[in-house]
Amino acid sequence: MSKLKDVAELSGVSLGTVDRIVHNRGRFSEETARRVRDAMLKLNYKPDIRARNLSLSRKCHIAVIMPFTDSNSGYWNLPYQGMQKALKELSASHVSADFHLFNENDRKDLGKTLKKIKGKSYDAYIAAPLLHDEFHDFFNNIFSTRPVVFFDSDIENSERSSYIGQKSKEAGQLAAKLLNYHQVDENKKVLIITTCSHNVHLCERVNGFIEKTKHNFEVIELSPDDSKNTKMLKTINGRIGTEFGAIFVTYASSHFAAEIIESKKLKTKIPMIGFDMVPKNIHYLKNGIIDFILTQRPIDQGYLSVMTIYRNIILGHDIIPEQLMPIDIVTQENLMSHLRTAEIFNVEKKN
Repeated sequence: MSKLKDVAELSGVSLGTVDRIVHNRGRFSEETARRVRDAMLKLNYKPDIRARNLSLSRKCHIAVIMPFTDSNSGYWNLPYQGMQKALKELSASHVSADFHLFNENDRKDLGKTLKKIKGKSYDAYIAAPLLHDEFHDFFNNIFSTRPVVFFDSDIENSERSSYIGQKSKEAGQLAAKLLNYHQVDENKKVLIITTCSHNVHLCERVNGFIEKTKHNFEVIELSPDDSKNTKMLKTINGRIGTEFGAIFVTYASSHFAAEIIESKKLKTKIPMIGFDMVPKNIHYLKNGIIDFILTQRPIDQGYLSVMTIYRNIILGHDIIPEQLMPIDIVTQENLMSHLRTAEIFNVEKKN
């Protein structure tokens, strides 16, 4: 028996839009409606009237807990965009959200944010649990009563409903493998730049890299507060090209190292791997200073987080416990393909 998801896949239209067309609510184009109806005919899909009436009576108010959208070189704006697209799609389906943003580098600020949420009632929760202890304590009494979706970072052995993101250790292993293919001076070390003391999934990227690298390495941990890194960056500047023959940056601020390399105007190319498709990283990939950017599809993560809650609470579907994002490798050669894919995603979510 065909399901709404099958209609969405065959028609090439998002699940939220298919739901609106099937139930004749909200806005959609006539062309999109035609594609959906054609798919319904081919699949012999017939809406469940009882389920429809039940879903129409349900409402879902979500608490989203995530870092400020302009932090980490603008990385957090990407999952935020994905969530906003999903919420716009589902506006006629009684799905809404409150965004509770916090300073990812300040435990006290997170504590204040979580304290404010405790006095409010929500049907479901979406969170980026970067600080594991605080988030685990907060959700400890919620796991059994409400759907909780983690994205970007997971808390192992927690009772969350679903995790949407990557296996961080595997991402680090892949970065090491990519550098293993490069010619790195055997007398020089790989510089690993991270900021992982407060962030478990970044530590996992470092551990994965160390497991698979063939090169000597040194880990330098920068402060999460960029303003405090001036002295450390000067130290790194003096050692790139002499002591360090390659660079791996575990998070979105990869462009800091790229800026140093650009300023030095070295005769010998320094292989470099960074993380996340934020604008400054894309700039340095285009001009050849960054060789590879590993991405984790943050827009998709945000979008799927909201849709997962919607399917569970409004449509009554079971939640998939783990929805893993592929580890994409972006280079100069395939950059435009990745950017075009993101544009197509944006267009589809508007239909």
